[in-house]
Amino acid sequence: MPTKIPHVTCEHLVELGKKEQKEHVVVDVRDFVEYEAGHIKDSLSVPQRELTTNLETLVPDKNGRVIVVAGPTQEPEIETIHQTLTDLGYDKVEFLAGGFDAWCEIAPIELEADLLEKTPEEKGFTGDELADIDPEKADGEPLL
Repeated sequence: MPTKIPHVTCEHLVELGKKEQKEHVVVDVRDFVEYEAGHIKDSLSVPQRELTTNLETLVPDKNGRVIVVAGPTQEPEIETIHQTLTDLGYDKVEFLAGGFDAWCEIAPIELEADLLEKTPEEKGFTGDELADIDPEKADGEPLL
């Protein structure tokens, strides 16, 4: 008889993330390329094939809560992933219900700082400011 695998909803994970004192760690077991394409803020990338070699280094507290994010192709392997983590000694393992795809449906969007910077045009620059500058005499130095 298969073991009942505990799951946490995306909404619950959002609430956990708002707490000042984190009581969990999010481990993303998708391939690194998938992780780089998009992932949950502050999650750790530990591809499934590297769980037995890398997880204990990245998550030394085996008594802490571990929330695993899997991709759609890994759904049939959740029991195997859960067993691997249990064998490694992690006793509070939960899976994100619906995996990363479900997260994408409700996730708060957070953009990297450089994507938030305004372009010169958005800052009001029109190029007209350069019309009166003599390229040969600007501050005694050529512009180019």
